[in-house]
Amino acid sequence: MGTHDSAYKLLFSYPLLVESLIRGFVPGPWIGHLDFDSLETVREAHPRDDIGTRYDDVIWRLRWREADVWIYIYLMLEFQSTDEPFMAVRILDYSGGLYRQLVRSLKPKRGERLPVVLPVVLYRGQPAWTAKTEVHQLIAAAPPEIEPYLPHLRYLLLDANAFDKGQLESMSNPVACLLWLEGSRNLATKPIEILESLLPQPEHSGLRRAVTLWLTQVFLPSRLPGVTVPEVKKLEEVSPMMTQHAIDWSTQWREEGRHAGRQEGEATILLRMLRRRFGALDAHLEARIRAGGVQELLGWGERFVDASTLDEIFDDA
Repeated sequence: MGTHDSAYKLLFSYPLLVESLIRGFVPGPWIGHLDFDSLETVREAHPRDDIGTRYDDVIWRLRWREADVWIYIYLMLEFQSTDEPFMAVRILDYSGGLYRQLVRSLKPKRGERLPVVLPVVLYRGQPAWTAKTEVHQLIAAAPPEIEPYLPHLRYLLLDANAFDKGQLESMSNPVACLLWLEGSRNLATKPIEILESLLPQPEHSGLRRAVTLWLTQVFLPSRLPGVTVPEVKKLEEVSPMMTQHAIDWSTQWREEGRHAGRQEGEATILLRMLRRRFGALDAHLEARIRAGGVQELLGWGERFVDASTLDEIFDDA
């Protein structure tokens, strides 16, 4: 499991964050009829023979008052450089595994219906998600006589790229603050300050610690590869720390390049930083960087600090 996904799994082990995700991002008035006091994690629902080996999924359940049934929220946490074209097939497999386990654990009688399972994919990568969300759309066209027998399953996609800063800021929602930070082009402190106000002490002390760990051990290192992030233990210490060290962070990579004393050294540092944030680079871009002059490399490095995509760094327009 990648660092980003493991950190997000820790965050979504807290019911408040799951409730914030459902209330803020799952559509429909039926959300108002959910009993969030009944929200509980489902550990026994991981069958050993299939989804039990996965570590980037989280399963919760809660009561739907109108029908007095359990709603299972199967949350897939995805952080990767591109979307997964066959995610719908994976969701079909994992949902089927969960239903098999529910049959084994609930032992429903003949005629009794199984609980509702809502698969949700939370994607925070770059670029925007383009894969099909319905498994039926991945299957070749079939004769009308066969069509009714083909599988149909859709997952709810929550793509961080689909929400702009203004929309997320207006929500006053902890998950919205996380997505705001993920999509920000600079090291904004405002969403962190909003998070502080939404997670008052002491009842949310555990979640505050988890958010602090994510900020200092995952988010900031991913934005500032090669830079030492000062250790802080409290959420209220993060914003002052970021403000205090912002100038040092933005210039540290350049100092390393100057100490190398050569254009080659600066190019190597920039390549290392780019790979850590964006993954593997194509050969054309690597060649362009290695051929760049010192001033050009410095300019790209300055853009790197605030950029969320490669185009923002290397577009000359």
